[in-house]
Order: sequence, then C-alpha cells, then structure tokens
Amino acid sequence: MKKIKATVTPDQSQCLTNQTFSDIEPGTLLKDFSTLLDFIGSTGIPVSGKNHLIAIKLLPQLNQLMSNSLDVKLKRPQQKSFPHINGLYLLLRASGLTQIALEKKETKLMLDNKVWADWQSLNPTERYFALFHAWWLRGSAEIIGESSRDYYNGLYDSLYFFQNALNDGLSLKEKPHDFDYLRYRPGFHNLALMELFGFIQIEQDAALSGENWPIVNITPTTWGRSLLNHFSKHLTSFDEHVNDQSDYDPIELWDSELKTYIPALEKSLKEPEIEEIQHSSYVFKVSLGSAYRKITAPGTTSLEALAGSILSAFNFDNDHLYEFVYKNRYGITERVVHPYVESDEFCTTDCVVGELPFYQGMELTFHFDFGDDWRFKLVVESIASKDISCTEPTVIEQHGKPPEQYPDWEE
Repeated sequence: MKKIKATVTPDQSQCLTNQTFSDIEPGTLLKDFSTLLDFIGSTGIPVSGKNHLIAIKLLPQLNQLMSNSLDVKLKRPQQKSFPHINGLYLLLRASGLTQIALEKKETKLMLDNKVWADWQSLNPTERYFALFHAWWLRGSAEIIGESSRDYYNGLYDSLYFFQNALNDGLSLKEKPHDFDYLRYRPGFHNLALMELFGFIQIEQDAALSGENWPIVNITPTTWGRSLLNHFSKHLTSFDEHVNDQSDYDPIELWDSELKTYIPALEKSLKEPEIEEIQHSSYVFKVSLGSAYRKITAPGTTSLEALAGSILSAFNFDNDHLYEFVYKNRYGITERVVHPYVESDEFCTTDCVVGELPFYQGMELTFHFDFGDDWRFKLVVESIASKDISCTEPTVIEQHGKPPEQYPDWEE
C-alpha cells in the first residue's frame, strides 16, 4: 500500500464529534444519491449492454437534477463526462442497492427491494458511512467501465491524493497542466466523490473555455482532514496487527472506533443475499464463431460438468485448462477456474450453476486453452423453476459447424 499519514489532532477529534449529517452536510452526497435512487424508481432505467452504464439519452436530464450540474459541451456526452453521476453510479453498484435485469429484451438497472428496504431503515449518519464502506470495499473503476490499474481501489487513490497532493490546496490557475493529471489520479469520478462526501471544496470558473468541469482550485475541508486522517490511523493500526486480528472485519473494527465520536452510527447496510436456485433449470446459448449450441442444465450442475458439456457439444477435447469469467452483481469481474489453476478464485469443482448470481440475459465467457485462447460466449437465455426434466447438461439445439480445435494446416 502507498505510504499514508496517520496523525489525528485533538481539533480533528473534536470535529468528528461535532459533525452532523444530513442531505447537505458534510457534502451533498445523501441528497444527490437520493436523487439518483428516485430517478431509477420502481421501474428501473435502461443501461448499456456491455458495462451496464446509464443510457446516454438519460444523462442530460439526470445532470440537471444534481447539486453540481455541469455545462457539458460535448455533442454526445457519456457517463464519464459527468464525474458526479459517474461517482454516484459507482457507489450505487458497489453498495448492492441495485442489480441488472433483462426486461422485454432491454437491459435495465433495477433496485434490489430487500437492500432498498434496509437502506430506508438507516439514519442519515448510517447512510453516509454505508456509502463510504461501499467505496472502501468495492470502489473499483471496473464498475464504471474503466480498467482497474492496481489492487487498490478509488478510495485509496483519493486518500493518497488528499494527503500528498493537496496540502493547503491545489491551484490549477497556476498549474493548469495538473488538470489532466487529475483525470488519472485520483480520477475525475473519485474527485467528484471527495466533493460529494465533503472532503474537499472545488472552485470553478465558468469563463474557462474548453473544459466541461472548469476547476480552478481544490481546497481540503476540516471534515476531510479529520475523517481521512482517522481512517488512515485505523488502516495503519490494522495493518500492524493484521495477524492478531485475522478474525476481525476491518470495517467492523473501524465502526466501533468511530462510534466513540459518532454514536448515531449504529447499523450498517446489509449486503445482498445470493439467492440459490439449484432446483431450477437453465438454458445457455453457447457461441463460438458462427456456430452455437443451446444447452440446458439443472441448477445442481457443477461448472466442471458444464465445461465438459460445452467442449463435447463443439467437438473439442477436454485437454486444457479453462475458466468461466463474468461480472458479479457489483459490476466487478469474477472467475471460476479449472481445479489445476493456481489461483485464489473459486474452483469449477466446488461451484454449481444454481449458486452463482446468474440472471436471464446475463453474458459470461468460457475461456478454454490459455495458449490457443478459445473464448466461448455464453448467454443465460432462461431460468425455469418448474418442469425440470433433465438431470445433467443436455444439448437441445445446435446450429452451424464449429471451428476445429486442431486444424490440419497445409504446408
């Protein structure tokens, strides 16, 4: 981990004690996050097919509802053109409050009713820190369709930036070239989150032409210094005693420390439950090149057995390593690997189809033979809980001639 400072002054401790939490304090985080939840509503909103980002046509309308709406000059702005929306979307997915669903052939972002009900039971303080927890645990740029540079997520990048680049503030009037640096470290969406959480104040100059977010000054707040220094102190303490505290959750430990300053922090947002539907049957459309096969499999099918049925359906020998790759409900890539792959990932012999967070319309990749790099595309066409007739993976439809696994190359 990058070196971080870990000193909390008496004044900062007092700031933690005195801080109040509302829609507009210490930043507009809760107000704008509530606006996003209301925008999604009970019917959900359409999202893109690949990274499941908010549909482009909705972005201008949502932007106008934000506390920090931007005058974006692009003809076809994308979600990343609105850093505050982009950051809030990351928190939304990372919190587990939403899930992806296919509705009448349209991919939509929907609220998870169980997690939503739990969210409504939280007070403003608990909601604020529930979103901080989500940023801490799953703040990966992958959620918003960007590459994740390293192990550390956006909160750690933001913390490092706050403690090593801001000092007493950062003036872009004097160093306008630093604006492009911010695009990458900590990233515009993380910078927007720092503003939403009330860690920094951002001064803009509308007269600055050519920039969608005309930042001229960034100033750390007293609240930002207080909470982030306390957070740094906790991380340092936890790392020093990680062997002694291996049975403890770092969030649980930090919350217990914070409660001495902020007693209103009593509950955390519950993580969504993975609904196991092993007593169902799944239909996968598996494609390789122009050929495809439809395979039905009961929820009790291991991924090892599913892999074998895919290879058999395409006349491939099961003689190489493989993995299944998909994005979980948070939008972060997960892998289930061949038992001989040295990895901390789940193993195909230990996972069954009905235990995984599959939903109708979901896409995943079956990556076979890491040398020849065969990539089969899988789409979950249907999930049925009745009339389960098959007891093992079965090919129910096939189209096209598959490529040969070992073609005879002519000299």
